[in-house]
Amino acid sequence: MKILFINIITLSILFSQTPTKYLESPKSVDYVSIEKFSGLWYEIARTYNNFEKDCVAATVEYVLTKDLNYEIKNRCYDTVIGGDIIEFNGTGKSLNQNTMAQIEMTYYWIFTKNYKVIYLNEDYTSAIVSDKNMNNLWIINRKPFMKKKKLDSLVSFLSNFMDTKNLIYTPQDLQGQYKWIKKKNKK
Repeated sequence: MKILFINIITLSILFSQTPTKYLESPKSVDYVSIEKFSGLWYEIARTYNNFEKDCVAATVEYVLTKDLNYEIKNRCYDTVIGGDIIEFNGTGKSLNQNTMAQIEMTYYWIFTKNYKVIYLNEDYTSAIVSDKNMNNLWIINRKPFMKKKKLDSLVSFLSNFMDTKNLIYTPQDLQGQYKWIKKKNKK
């Protein structure tokens, strides 16, 4: 009887520590307008990546080129808002003709990786961009802050595919004073 009890306890501990099984990474959305997706996006949350380890107030800007590709400008402050600017520039091109649902991004001419848009709301104000295995993932928004209800909804969506405890929530500038954003002249 004592051995049965020990076996039950041991099995209970083992099964309670078995990682949750997640669904396979979602497919990309069906269509992403090259023109509507271009422009400035603020990073709301992301998974860990070495190239952004010291970034705060991060943004990504997709600048549409004449050949319907993107110049990509990733910018952030180094460690503190208002500090030195970190910038990574790259290029992006569609993997599927007239949609940016799947993008090949290249940095420093040699580092190329494919990403996909796995969530995009109809008015192009929020999106989730991820690599194939969701190791690199970003929740992005057209404004520096996202309403809690919306963010909770996106995190809930992601919880089917990954451990959302691994998300890093990006501090943004409460004053919106990003050195790299050109202010429009008031006349």
